[in-house]
Amino acid sequence: MLLPTFLLRSNLGSRKQMVPLFLSLILIAAELRTLEGYLFRESDGGPPLRSLTVELVREGRARHRESTRADGSFRFEKVPQGEYTLRARFSDFVITEEPIVIADGWKNFAAVMLPKRWAGTTTFRTVTAERLMTQSDRKLQKLLKEGTQLIAKKEFLEAIRVYEQATAAGAQADVWDGLGLLYLRTDRKNEALGAFERAIELDPKYLFSYAHLGSVYLEARRYKELMVVAQRALAMDSNWLTAHSMLGEAQIGTGDLVAAQKSAMTASQLVRGRAPGPYLLLAKILWARQNCPDARRHLERYLELRSSVRGLSEMLQSLKMLSECKPAK
Repeated sequence: MLLPTFLLRSNLGSRKQMVPLFLSLILIAAELRTLEGYLFRESDGGPPLRSLTVELVREGRARHRESTRADGSFRFEKVPQGEYTLRARFSDFVITEEPIVIADGWKNFAAVMLPKRWAGTTTFRTVTAERLMTQSDRKLQKLLKEGTQLIAKKEFLEAIRVYEQATAAGAQADVWDGLGLLYLRTDRKNEALGAFERAIELDPKYLFSYAHLGSVYLEARRYKELMVVAQRALAMDSNWLTAHSMLGEAQIGTGDLVAAQKSAMTASQLVRGRAPGPYLLLAKILWARQNCPDARRHLERYLELRSSVRGLSEMLQSLKMLSECKPAK
């Protein structure tokens, strides 16, 4: 609210400076919001095994920082509205990052998954002999450090050159997977597919490569290839949420909505209903089956757990479509 010009120019002495200052404080307070949420493990939906650091990063710097409680929850107060990256880390190891938006008009909430990296019961403490050899290779570690610095500077072509040298020097699956992501950054999709496949060949239990390979096929609507990737991943780990979600997407694309609903329900149950993604998948399936009430219910649950997407044009369109949805007769 702006004050009339004649008030600002009136002879109020020191109070003349206090009025705009007071208004500025009101405006600043109005723009500050609270963000709540929780971290959960993709392996079983439970909280982190130890307290993790959660940061809100903006323009490359952590602007806000909190530690998770025993149940994995966190809360940030007095956060300015805007776009951030939510980062979860243990010590200097970044576990996951996710873009979020702090906005007005609804409760800001983020349910953030700690992704499962390896199939089975592999943990951070389980290190194979090959990984130990890689970690002790000074030349390789120097290349990876240089590549990380180039990525931070968004010099992706140079980063590709360095990562290619690293793979030639005998790098493991995670480096091939990183090279695949760099190829995607520079729109070299065929080379990305080859890098992800090479990562799977080197370590079939490294799950990230299946997820990245599947995302390429999903974006290209190559549903049969996506289904094969999901099935290969499930053969490695039948309790992997991401693989069941990929399978559900593939089944939607091939028209098998009954099977897709079963896959989405399985994905949600594996993490005790704590993941946002399966709710969106279920909403899509139920909308296609003209089960409008349940589709709306699942979409609202998805938005409760991932409030950042509420203002996106695609989501507004989805909400409009669901509001106009008519049940099958």
